[in-house]
Amino acid sequence: MIPNLDWLADAACAGMDSRAFFATGHHARAQVNAARRVCKTCPVQPHCRDWAIQTGEYWGVWGGMSQLELRRKRRRFTSSARTGTRAAA
Repeated sequence: MIPNLDWLADAACAGMDSRAFFATGHHARAQVNAARRVCKTCPVQPHCRDWAIQTGEYWGVWGGMSQLELRRKRRRFTSSARTGTRAAA
């Protein structure tokens, strides 16, 4: 099944260099904060975040969430999927 990614066209980051969302080096925290500022203005932020969690994106800022935040959220998502319960967002 091919996922519906139509929301990508409406993303605030559409057309931006994707490297802006994958922080590296000594200025990683500043890069993450800059990426989050873009995400904050994005009309499809929830779609992006949910897609990243469900597909297991491991690196980068997605839907305004850092790598660490995504991993934590993913653990809750996969844990609730295994038990059949829904974790609080």
